[in-house]
This record gives sequence, C-alpha cells and structure tokens, in this order.
Amino acid sequence: MLKKNIVAFGAALAVAGMLAGAPSVEAAERTLRLGHGQNPSDPVHTAAKKFAEAVAKETGDKVEVKIFGSSSLGDYTQMQEGLQQGTIDIVIESIGTLSRFSPVAGIESMPYLFRDHEHYVKIWNGPVGAEIKKKLAEEANFLVLGHMFRGARQLTANKEVRSIADLNGLKIRVSPMKERLVTWQTFGATPTPMSWSEVFTGLQQGVIDAQENPLATILSASLNEVQKYLILTSHMANGFTFQFNAKRFAALPADQQAALRKAADEAAAWYNSYIAEEEAGMLKTLQEKGMTVVKIDRAPFEAKSKEIAKQFPEVESWYLKISEAK
Repeated sequence: MLKKNIVAFGAALAVAGMLAGAPSVEAAERTLRLGHGQNPSDPVHTAAKKFAEAVAKETGDKVEVKIFGSSSLGDYTQMQEGLQQGTIDIVIESIGTLSRFSPVAGIESMPYLFRDHEHYVKIWNGPVGAEIKKKLAEEANFLVLGHMFRGARQLTANKEVRSIADLNGLKIRVSPMKERLVTWQTFGATPTPMSWSEVFTGLQQGVIDAQENPLATILSASLNEVQKYLILTSHMANGFTFQFNAKRFAALPADQQAALRKAADEAAAWYNSYIAEEEAGMLKTLQEKGMTVVKIDRAPFEAKSKEIAKQFPEVESWYLKISEAK
C-alpha cells in the first residue's frame, strides 16, 4: 500500500511539474473596473456584460473589464467621484446625474423634453449632443459614450393619481439631483432624495409613498411587490451612458480608445433594441403581477415643464435647441 502511495505521489509531482512548465493563458495588459447600480436581472447588467465581451474581442483580450453591479462600489455619486479620482474606470449612469459637476448635464432631466426614443438618440448622437458632451469633457472631465435609451420614466404609487392635483403631498423618492427635486416640487409633490438601494425598503416601510423610473427598472426591482399603481406620466426620457474620466481615457493607446468606443456603441445598440421590443411586454407583465395601470391627461404636466426650464437658465438655451429639433 505504501509503495502504491509513493508511486501515486510521484506521478502527481510529475503532472504538477508538466503543468508548471506549460504555457499559461496570457493575462490582460489592462483591467478596467466598471460599476453600476442595477441588479443582475436588469438589462443594464446584460449591456455591461456585452460591453466587456466586445472590449475583450476588439483588443484581443489585452483589456479586461470587471463588472461590479448592484451598487457594490457605492451609489452613483460615490462611483462618479471614484471615476474622477481614478479608483473606478467606468460607470454606467445617466448624463443627468453629472449635473453637480457641470450644470449643462441637467438638460437631460428636464421634463417632457425628449419626445420619444428616436428623438432622444438623434439628439445625443447629433451636433447638439456633441456640443453638450464636449462641454462635459472640458469642464468636468467626464467622457460619455454609448447612449442607451431607458424608455419614458413612469410614476408608481400606493395611492391612485389621476391628475396633477392628486400629487399634492405625495412623498416621492427622487435621485438627489436639483432638477428632479424642482420638477416634482413644481408638480406639487413632496420629493424625497434617497439612494436607489434604499427605495424598495423605503416603500415597504412607508417612508415614501411613490417613486419614478422606466418600466425596465420597475420590473427588475420587483416594485410591484410594494406599489399598487403604475401611473403613465411619461414625464421624462433619459438613458444610461458609459462614463469615463476624460483625461485618463485620452491617455490610453489609440487602439484601445477605439475598442472602448466601438464596444460602448455595440452594447447601446443591443440595449436600445431590447427596450424597444420588450417595453409593451413589460407593461403587461406588471399588470399581471397585480399593478393597476392608470392613464392620465399629461397636458397639465407638460404645461408646467416650461416653468421648470426657466428655473435653470444655464440649460434653458439647450432646452429650446432640443425641443425645437426635428
């Protein structure tokens, strides 16, 4: 028995020796940390994976993207600060969340500005969008790529809302952005800034009465479990982008910059197609899960939106450019 064990041990050592001498898989030359706030079932996470796969393919595995979802690197404010400091390389978030760094970014949060998916993508991939993004890069050091249209933002609540008057006193969670706070104050609600990771519990415990998000987020976060009504306000259209530190991006080799740009566009194309195809099904699924869908007259909300834009003179000229664009 002892002899057999010695032989087996010797064979194991031989195999280990062969493995040690075997060529290893070449490690990536560069590893990039990507953070986002959505859970693994959200299409944003799938877009992040497609982005990572495309980057590996385009660079011949020289660049690896490691994904950290579900706010595991912090909320969006913390992640964007990490982006500025160099502790994070990529953040998936909306342009509007950058307004605390550059006021012009607040244009994305203006209500009833973008008419639909086509208008949104056309603006951000066109000359007006290019001007805004140039200012963001030059003034705030943020480079944004790959525009992913999230769909119109809708209101969910635990009380029925059929008119703008019904918003009076409604405690609604909003992202901690001035534009969102002013919007809902102007509509008559009581906006409450809160981190996204705290929203489900906040609704469950009655700390807040309502929240607003696109259908994909409402569904992936299972908000139907803590919200009764889905009110089709379609009050805002925004999207996700791949955000980089502009100076650090510019310091990358040209071929890697090109690969990241191409990968962002590919991931965005997938996301946009998915949302366009699935949105009607998402609405039906939320109804099947018990939510009562409420259709409202949006005209009073739209009328108020012009008042809101006037409270932000730094974006008012952009508001006119975008709203008048064909």
